[in-house]
Amino acid sequence: MKRNVDLEQTPPLPYQGLNDWMRSVVTVFLPFLFILTFMGQTRAVEGVSMEPTLVAGEQMIIRSILYTPARGDVIILARHDLEDGAALVKRVIALAGDVVDIDTGTGTVYVNGLALDEPYTSGPTTFAGNITYPYTVPPGRIFVIGDNRGNSLDSRSSRLGSVDEREIIGQVVAVILPLNRARLVGSS
Repeated sequence: MKRNVDLEQTPPLPYQGLNDWMRSVVTVFLPFLFILTFMGQTRAVEGVSMEPTLVAGEQMIIRSILYTPARGDVIILARHDLEDGAALVKRVIALAGDVVDIDTGTGTVYVNGLALDEPYTSGPTTFAGNITYPYTVPPGRIFVIGDNRGNSLDSRSSRLGSVDEREIIGQVVAVILPLNRARLVGSS
């Protein structure tokens, strides 16, 4: 005759919930740490040149490995020839071989004869800078402008000019801090 035997149940360990929580945090944190260490980095936004897209003090994640610039990307540049040597955050407007023109009367930027749709700017582009238009972007270089068109040192000025692609640190992919403003930052 068979008898049912009740197996004694082991009481849960006092810290079992904490252990499970820590395991979950490590499972999420380690891949994130790996991505930041080997494929990207974080930086803080400085200045107002990318408002309203990026605001001073926000922390960004930057993809730096295997990045090729594309029109509309928000990027970080290393420009040590400027007074403060700070990295610059700008939007890629044109690539090597592209022709840029700015109509300050209408505030419109043209690339290869086509008007750009720029809903991300703080206003129309009424400042053309001190370069001669139409401007053809030289090989190995890009043309960048800040989204705050009235307050940005960018390729419209001969002080910065077109940017050597080797000066690109990476593409801004997301804002992670402060948490209430966390979001993806995509191409236009």
